[in-house]
Amino acid sequence: MDWRKEYKRKLVSAEEAVKVVKSGDRVGFGFPRQATLLTAALAARSEELENVEMLIHNPRVDDGWLQPDKKKAFDVTMYYFIGPVMRKWTDARMADYLPIIFSLESRALQDWSQENRGIDVYLSVVSPPDEHGFCSFGANLWNKKTSARAAHKVIFEVDNTVLGTYGDNFIHVSEVDYFVEHTPKLISQEEFDKLTVDDNPERRTLLQEIFNYFTPYQRSEHLSYLLKADDATVGSYYKIFGLGEIDSSLKDIAAHVKPLIRDGDTIQLGIAGISSYLPRLGVFDDRVDLGYHGEMAARGIGNLIKTGVINGRRKTIHKEKAVFTSIEGFGPEELEFAHENPLIELYDAEYVVNIKTVAANPNMVSMNTAISIDLMGQINSEATFGNRMIGGAGGQPESHIGALLSPGGRAVTLLRSTALNGAASCIVPQFDQGAIVTLPRYLADYVVTEYGVARLMGKSNRQRAEELINIAHPDFRSELRKATQKLFYP
Repeated sequence: MDWRKEYKRKLVSAEEAVKVVKSGDRVGFGFPRQATLLTAALAARSEELENVEMLIHNPRVDDGWLQPDKKKAFDVTMYYFIGPVMRKWTDARMADYLPIIFSLESRALQDWSQENRGIDVYLSVVSPPDEHGFCSFGANLWNKKTSARAAHKVIFEVDNTVLGTYGDNFIHVSEVDYFVEHTPKLISQEEFDKLTVDDNPERRTLLQEIFNYFTPYQRSEHLSYLLKADDATVGSYYKIFGLGEIDSSLKDIAAHVKPLIRDGDTIQLGIAGISSYLPRLGVFDDRVDLGYHGEMAARGIGNLIKTGVINGRRKTIHKEKAVFTSIEGFGPEELEFAHENPLIELYDAEYVVNIKTVAANPNMVSMNTAISIDLMGQINSEATFGNRMIGGAGGQPESHIGALLSPGGRAVTLLRSTALNGAASCIVPQFDQGAIVTLPRYLADYVVTEYGVARLMGKSNRQRAEELINIAHPDFRSELRKATQKLFYP
């Protein structure tokens, strides 16, 4: 069949498309871009449905899933990430959380068996079909392709602004059940001014900087809910995209990381944390033949590819290619550079972040941000105050372990020495009971704060404690030494 005829036959309204969802179904959503018309149409069916499980990564729009009048219809389960919108849900115990890593998503969510339940209906956003009938997932692939192929029914919202990227980032019209066309309206500066006229000056300044940073298509996606979000959410976004002044502690941490990076290394950086600032702080500028293989793209990585600092010449897999599963973290000019650029390839997260794939590159260096670490080397990157989740594990565990298993690899954990404006140490004697541990102590390798580098791999409990005390904030070292004596000495 001619794909154009097939596409036209499958093109329906959002209301018609979501009729395939039945009570008791499990519905998966693509991340991070939400199919806005489809989610709104599904939310409108709340009186007709019961016990629909919603598997959501990190919603940018709350369609009222947890409102009292929709409680009977929808049951929300979140996984991988906990964003600003979701935190209020987890704080109130109104939504569930699925602990999972990318490598095992297919086993947990895509394999159908007596013990396991896959996805009934999958919703996401794609580009219009190309001349051969293939749609692109754009700047954010994640596990959309494998999820779509495993689901019983697939519905895509077609957006003309979706970026064109290389790699295994396409799906054919024949693999999709329904299409709904929807290209969000772009927000102009004039419209932005009208929408923020009543905001306080500080909030408006932050929103304006975010507006200026985004590409036109990103503005319609992010600002649609940021304009309605509370100040904490706006501030969180401001930090996630690395806007504003870079403080001295970040510069100090970068200076300590720089000697850990060698010519020919393949690197991975987390975003929305300390690691996302490293490219802009010159950590990699004078290195030669670096490669990139990682889950996400921190701002500045695209420029390093453009200038040839990252060229992948010494990689053993995807040689001379920079490999990601999402390039959402790129700046606007970097996204333009990435459009239909064969130097940059996107593959499914299940492959990119798989421990075996990560470890296949020699001299692999992972660099990810933590919230806290205890004196034995247990690393927490997900929660504050014990078990209050403010983030998910994402790809950190697999990237970290893969780097450790890579010949010549290094796994670097970054954290500030203090939190709460210096009132609390991020290096603690022990985690509270019930605290979340993202990485167990036997996987701790390099830990970096603004006060230096601690090497924990191969060290005993006592030696680890001493290493960590040396990079803790001076105000807390005496307290940590007393705790070390109590915990590890007779």
